[in-house]
Amino acid sequence: MPQKILLIEDNAAFRKTVARILAENGYEVGEAATGKDGLARAERRAPDLIILDLILPGIKGTEVCVRLKQSPRTAAVPILILTGNDQDGQDISCLDVGADDYLTKPVKSERLLAHCRALLRRAAPEGKRDVLALGALRLDYKRKLVIVDGNENPRLTPKEFGLLFELARRTPDPIDRTELYKLVWGMEPPSEGSLKTVDVHARRIRLKLGWSADRWLSYVHGRGYRLAAPEEPS
Repeated sequence: MPQKILLIEDNAAFRKTVARILAENGYEVGEAATGKDGLARAERRAPDLIILDLILPGIKGTEVCVRLKQSPRTAAVPILILTGNDQDGQDISCLDVGADDYLTKPVKSERLLAHCRALLRRAAPEGKRDVLALGALRLDYKRKLVIVDGNENPRLTPKEFGLLFELARRTPDPIDRTELYKLVWGMEPPSEGSLKTVDVHARRIRLKLGWSADRWLSYVHGRGYRLAAPEEPS
């Protein structure tokens, strides 16, 4: 069965061109000209990947991205931002609201297809255990679910879960921010400032799970973030 890509783009000519390129390379393509239509189509049938423009009539692309990541039906679907709005820092703000990748127009078809393949591979990675257990913490990869002391916590975004999962895979070793960015976002950090995105996600994880900075998820100076079960008091 071909993988399904939903293309949310208001420029009809550009949308048709991209859809043709994707279809010629074996993908099933759905099209939407507005954010509202794109959200409705994604809810009816969650695609394997969403390509999203930022400049859309009605609902802006960033808001569409946020809503997609908040919906249980589409939260795990990777989102590739493809836009001509190349403002300084735009890539970082898009990644911060949940986008998985960012490309600017014009883009060569080979580059677009390579990014699509990478996102689709990461969405269904091979060789990862379905569940990781670390002390009272369990991470369910398929459901992107965190379980602490038997209680489910569904509040983490896919990126936050991904960061926690990668740290759990390497526990108790620290992972530096550059390596974490490459593992979770699937690319080299666009800039030094983009590494702050890792710090933001770590803070959000602690806040949502009620962890202090010295329990479970800590930062080892000069080495990176580390996930380890806290020692029980004797």
